[in-house]
Amino acid sequence: MTVSTGALAAKPTASPDPAAPVQSETAAKERKGNYDARTPNLRSTYARAAKVLAKETAGSEKFRDSLGSQGVVSVDPNTGTPEQVSKLNGFLTAASTKKPADVVLDYVKSHPDIFKLSASDLGTLKLRKSYVDNLGTTHLSWLQVVDGIEVFGNGLQAHVTKKGQIISIQGSPVAGVVGQAQGAAKRAVTLTASEARVTAAKDLGTMPKSAEVSKSGAVTKWRNGDFAKQVWFVTGNGLRKGWSTYVNAGGDLLYTHVVDAETGSTLYRRDLVSHANGDGLVQDNYPGAAKGGTQVVKNFYNLGFLPKGAQTLDKGYWVQAYADINDDNKANPGETVKAPGTATGAEYKLTPFAGTTCTAAFVCTWDPAKADSWRTNLNQDVTNGFYLASNFHNYLRKPPISFTAAAGNFERNGGDPVVLNALDGANTANGLPDVNHLNNANMGTPPDGNSPLMQMYLFGGDGIVSSSSSNDAAILYHEYTHGLSNRLVVDASGNSTLNSIQAGAMGEAWSDYYALDYLVSQGFETDTTAAGEVLEGKYVLGGDTIRTQAIDCRVRAVAKKCVALDGSQGGYTYGDFPTVGGAPQVHASGEIWAQTMWDIRERLGRTKANLLITRAMELSANDPTMLDMRNAVIQADWVAHNGANNKVLWQVFANRGMGWFAGAIDGGDAFPAEDFHLPPSAPGATVSGTVTDKVTGQPVQGALVFIGGHDSGYTGDYSDVTGADGKYSFDNVLPGTYPKVVVAGGGYEFLTQPVTVKAGGTTANFSPRRNWASASGGGKLASFTGPDYSQFGCGPAGAIDGAQGTGWGSTTGDDAGTPTNTPIPKNVVIDLPEAVTINTFSIDPSPQCGDPGSASTGGYKVETSADGTTWATAAEGTFTAANRGKYNEVPATANNTGVKHVRFWILSPQVPDIATNCPDGGFAGCSFMDMAEIQVFGTK
Repeated sequence: MTVSTGALAAKPTASPDPAAPVQSETAAKERKGNYDARTPNLRSTYARAAKVLAKETAGSEKFRDSLGSQGVVSVDPNTGTPEQVSKLNGFLTAASTKKPADVVLDYVKSHPDIFKLSASDLGTLKLRKSYVDNLGTTHLSWLQVVDGIEVFGNGLQAHVTKKGQIISIQGSPVAGVVGQAQGAAKRAVTLTASEARVTAAKDLGTMPKSAEVSKSGAVTKWRNGDFAKQVWFVTGNGLRKGWSTYVNAGGDLLYTHVVDAETGSTLYRRDLVSHANGDGLVQDNYPGAAKGGTQVVKNFYNLGFLPKGAQTLDKGYWVQAYADINDDNKANPGETVKAPGTATGAEYKLTPFAGTTCTAAFVCTWDPAKADSWRTNLNQDVTNGFYLASNFHNYLRKPPISFTAAAGNFERNGGDPVVLNALDGANTANGLPDVNHLNNANMGTPPDGNSPLMQMYLFGGDGIVSSSSSNDAAILYHEYTHGLSNRLVVDASGNSTLNSIQAGAMGEAWSDYYALDYLVSQGFETDTTAAGEVLEGKYVLGGDTIRTQAIDCRVRAVAKKCVALDGSQGGYTYGDFPTVGGAPQVHASGEIWAQTMWDIRERLGRTKANLLITRAMELSANDPTMLDMRNAVIQADWVAHNGANNKVLWQVFANRGMGWFAGAIDGGDAFPAEDFHLPPSAPGATVSGTVTDKVTGQPVQGALVFIGGHDSGYTGDYSDVTGADGKYSFDNVLPGTYPKVVVAGGGYEFLTQPVTVKAGGTTANFSPRRNWASASGGGKLASFTGPDYSQFGCGPAGAIDGAQGTGWGSTTGDDAGTPTNTPIPKNVVIDLPEAVTINTFSIDPSPQCGDPGSASTGGYKVETSADGTTWATAAEGTFTAANRGKYNEVPATANNTGVKHVRFWILSPQVPDIATNCPDGGFAGCSFMDMAEIQVFGTK
């Protein structure tokens, strides 16, 4: 059995330049990131994962063995129940004539050693959703409900073929949930629904928009679409009662939260926004395009986009569009557009503008130098956006994609048509868009039944065609597809799980792929056998692409649009993840997955490719890595074609570095290890060895040893926990070189190294360094300065919890977080368990609690002391953006002997030119400065 640790990946180390300036960034306003209190509990230590794995019973061992070498048993350490049970080379059960729900529940009941659900637990299951896709597969989701209140995010999910075979079961259901809920219910609920809504907005640094309550009771709803409902929330320390909220805090601040009903602390935060008489004149591509660039007449009533009698475009069946020029997210007088068409003909002809970037092939639609010039094409802009979004709805609804109402698409009958805000914020700077409403577009997608918000901005500036994203089909379809992926890759409650950097990168990739696949298939863009032709966003850049390469760049392709930033030729592979855009980033890193999907399209044809790619989203693990999604595509082929295309699919994935031995620790691993091998045919072998302290040579007990990429929803029992003698062993490992074998022991560094497995078995020993600062190894937080954000999961103790997923968040200035351009240094003091001669500090300066990058530690200093009174500097320097997301080795150059106490100082955040950009700039670092972890290595 494998246990998913949920740990943020250990990253390669690098040395900061002590004299280096803070790396320059854009001045666009930063956003709070995603946060999940369940994940930090996993990341804070691997002890919980090791404890779960150590409790494996004979029954669970037998079950695992019954699945064979390509079975999947991934266990959630928070619940001790499966995140995923499946097989890569077949199904969990034989065909059955029973109802799909009965097949699943019978299977769960018959394997209590794995699922651990009692009769009482099973009684809490409430079927939330059951739908059948175009392959005949039934997708089921059960909530757990106790006393009328649902458990947030946890439950049971299953997928059953049309023949009654179980494909996989997921969900991390809560065992003993009734007893846990009774205990949680005894604690006082101090927050009302309204207070929870305000608390959620305050977490974003704002207040909720004024709105009247439209409904109260189990769910409180406000007229602007906000809502709050009570939920149970699983943490590493048991069940908590909370409020699940959806808050539109103005502009593009659309978030869902879970707020602790007792303490008011944030348990969960997710940014829902992903960044980009009937006759109307519209274009199918973009103004000026060789194909689809000339306005044509479309009748919105005949197409079924508008109900008969609808007078304005904010009354559509699938889309409700208007111009939100002041970005208040409501249709004010002058912002709605009359349904086009008069007795004399079609309406809303586009008026071209002149300018340095404007040509007949790339038509400008406004003048950034002239206030209110966008008003000339306001009606045309809204009309074109309405048409494109409605058209894409109908396209995605059809086979092979089959994004139907049952699957979670966006329709008025389901209460969730897309609300499309064209020209969003065009009048936020005296007739012009301000910096936060230019050169972007986004789509915020709440769970099914709640309308997504699509915000389409103006584009303009140096080298940019003065245009509108509502006139660019590639950009609008990209944003719309964020809705598809966020509705298909979900947990048991229907919340999107595209949270980590790898999952987010695939979200961007799917959006590019579905948009460009449509435009090519309809003949609006050209894709011959040559590479480097299919470009995302080429309208706004006048023929160039907003990506680093074309989507149709094959590996080793030689073409103008297939050149990486370092000058190398050819499409990307998995190992390029951290370097595509110069640093790990969802848009740039997502190009790997986008190009991989285009490879599948070329090898299998677009019909099969779109079928498998879409169905894989429904089958995938939560918060997937690219390797998890590779597995899901292969599973989808078993469902659709009985595995007939598995050979070709493995060839495609291996060619892109996602072969059998590729490794990723989890979705947060921004430095995955690539591999180009197909699955080996040789029988499995045993990997065993001993974990010892690097300095003393003594055995390390209780360390979790696992193979990255083969432990969280993939094949076999590639993980074990060391005993008192430091030994571990796991069987059935297919021979070859695994680049990411991981050792995680309490009080030790997170160690990753390659291991070559031979046919006759392999001995692999590990010697991690003792981390003297680690809380699990005896280090103690003695004191700190600045505020204590422990209730938000980023208190000072996070600096020594041994994990990069949680750390210490503080403020730049005063304890209230008032923006400033004059940082007040903050420190944590750590008592070491013994006096040590320190040789190295290892520091990750990354931001915490969902803060953006500029809140990372910039300037820093490390002091040491023998008595806790007299301090001396041991190391100092400056971190830049290049140092984020990794441990950076910092030598202790002085005052490093007999050290019993360490004091780490954050001197400044990573705000570029802080004196100018703060306090009024859009940088989070004006208010907050954070760090993830400090490790201390040395000898007694």
